Amino acid sequence: MKKFLIQISYTVLPVWLLLVGLATYLWVTDDNSGDLMRLGLIDSAPEYSDSIRETLLPEVYYTGLDNDSLLRLDTCDVLVIGDSFSHGGGMGKQGDYVNYLAHDSGRRVVVFTPSDPTLSSPMQVAYDILNLGCIDSTHVKNLVVEEVERYLVDRHCGFVTTHTSIPRPVEAAEEDATAPADAPGPLQRVKDFVFYHLFGANPIYTVRLSQPAFSSSEPDKLYFYNEDVQLGFGVTAEQQRKVVDCYDKVIALAREKGVNLVLVVACDKYDMYQDYIIGNPYPAKTLNEDIGQWMAPELDRFVFAKRVLHPLVEQGVKDVYLFNDTHWSPSSSRIIAGEVIGKLK
Repeated sequence: MKKFLIQISYTVLPVWLLLVGLATYLWVTDDNSGDLMRLGLIDSAPEYSDSIRETLLPEVYYTGLDNDSLLRLDTCDVLVIGDSFSHGGGMGKQGDYVNYLAHDSGRRVVVFTPSDPTLSSPMQVAYDILNLGCIDSTHVKNLVVEEVERYLVDRHCGFVTTHTSIPRPVEAAEEDATAPADAPGPLQRVKDFVFYHLFGANPIYTVRLSQPAFSSSEPDKLYFYNEDVQLGFGVTAEQQRKVVDCYDKVIALAREKGVNLVLVVACDKYDMYQDYIIGNPYPAKTLNEDIGQWMAPELDRFVFAKRVLHPLVEQGVKDVYLFNDTHWSPSSSRIIAGEVIGKLK
């Protein structure tokens, strides 16, 4: 028995201590680091997040609802449906464009969050809300629908007009909007760390830019999610038809209901900075521009983030998007909010 314990002390115990130590390290470095740093297990930029956080609005000025029964009773000037860009992605709810929309317009703004905002299609939810009469009695004047281009094609291709109910609300207590939707446990993070660092499986890509773009310690380094260069390319004629058909059906239904519809297309981080990547090995992304051409007759109701924010990158403005995150910065949120406000009625 003594010999067995000695063998364990030389084999199993060191491995166990290593795993515990690594899990503890990853838990500590996970805090305040942006979704890209957390997802890629990159120990960087918490000080950057602290500096950006100083620019946030002092409070949250809009109302969040996750229950369509409550939505049927809640009158507001502006109803917002979207993905993480509309649900506090980046620096949290104080810094998202919806908060600036409510603060700067002085209007009552409500954000409807379905049961799983990371998987639900904003356009699908918007259609269902209009089609099922969820806002008929509250006379909502403006409906803002935001969606990021990364998942836009797949979501539009899955669009249907046959739903008979809205996705059910989240029953659990509201969590910090800046946290990952499904935060992995300690063992999962240790496994990811090993795979990312030993086998090159990291989902976060890192490239160098030809100009400084961030007020971080690495101003010319760009971190972005690998799905930015895996989704939204090579759109077929059939997929294009489905994208346009989804837009057309929601636009027509909003017009029938007398609701002013504003459509915000958020830009992938890679798309925003692709022209400045040194020796860029990835294909050019043109989805923002393509949608503008496909939907030319309805262009006035669109806000394309790339059209609005890319000129700032060209001018050398830093932190148009966050250095350590997939989302745009609070200063960009305010600019996008201003564009939306200009289209409200």
